[in-house]
Amino acid sequence: MRTFAGREGFDHSLGHSPRLGGVAYGSVDLDGVNVHYAEAGDGPALLLVHGVAGSHAIWWDNILPLAEAGFRVLAPDLPGHGDSDKPKAISYDPNAGAALLGRFLIAMGVDKAVVIGNSAGGLMSALFALDQPHRVERLVLVAAGGMGRDVTWFLRLASLPVLGGLAYQPGLATIGSMDRKMLFHKPPPFADEFLSELHRVQGLPGSRQAALRSIRSGVNFSGLRKERLILDRLSRLEVPVLTIWGENDRVLPVEHASAVRRALPSSQLVIYPECGHWPQMEKSGEFNQLVTRFVQGEIDREPEPPKR
Repeated sequence: MRTFAGREGFDHSLGHSPRLGGVAYGSVDLDGVNVHYAEAGDGPALLLVHGVAGSHAIWWDNILPLAEAGFRVLAPDLPGHGDSDKPKAISYDPNAGAALLGRFLIAMGVDKAVVIGNSAGGLMSALFALDQPHRVERLVLVAAGGMGRDVTWFLRLASLPVLGGLAYQPGLATIGSMDRKMLFHKPPPFADEFLSELHRVQGLPGSRQAALRSIRSGVNFSGLRKERLILDRLSRLEVPVLTIWGENDRVLPVEHASAVRRALPSSQLVIYPECGHWPQMEKSGEFNQLVTRFVQGEIDREPEPPKR
């Protein structure tokens, strides 16, 4: 069942940003879990998948431009995140997230989509493309998890049973400062508004526990869990793949991007200089143009590198 919040106004309680005027908000029941989402545009479907402790808000600067380029853009809050339900009795591991993407598309009446995933959402997107290739038209990996074991020390710390719970305290001033330094090379102009929204949803009941469970399902103190590394499976992908990374990523190092290219030589790779973990924010204009060209099949050969 789908419900809608409409296209007008700004409801701070649901993270409906004035930056997204013209975007429809709704929710859909997936096996008893209420999943909140943003939607805009008409045309071929683009599914935008956020990572751990994020929400659809990480795509604030992408939803409308991509919709205006001629696509139907869908950006859900994954269970445990954003304004979606945060039940205790479900799995928050990447495989469960990948399976949910298929159920979400079915509920939205979409047979096949271009899937664009960031961070842990990139890992889920790749798993989805491997498990349900008939539902994926193309795949865009944006600083995706699962491509190397090296991860930021903060995720390793958060993975620890007791100390991690003490370290991960969304809303603390120290966390806000850390977010800026860890996630961005140069924060975008709307960083304050965005981080305020991110801390709002991270402070909702059940969010912290869901985020910790998500982190611990993929990371331990040594880094990415070995069973979450999927480089050796990438060659099985049946769709065109574009990998995008920030050269100054402090969460997942840019070397992982080169590992993807080695594992999948037919894929396309763009690395943005002076850019952190969220290229879709820091380089939103270039990102939106690049994704549009890729989806339209204009760069199935080697793309031009971004200008320095």
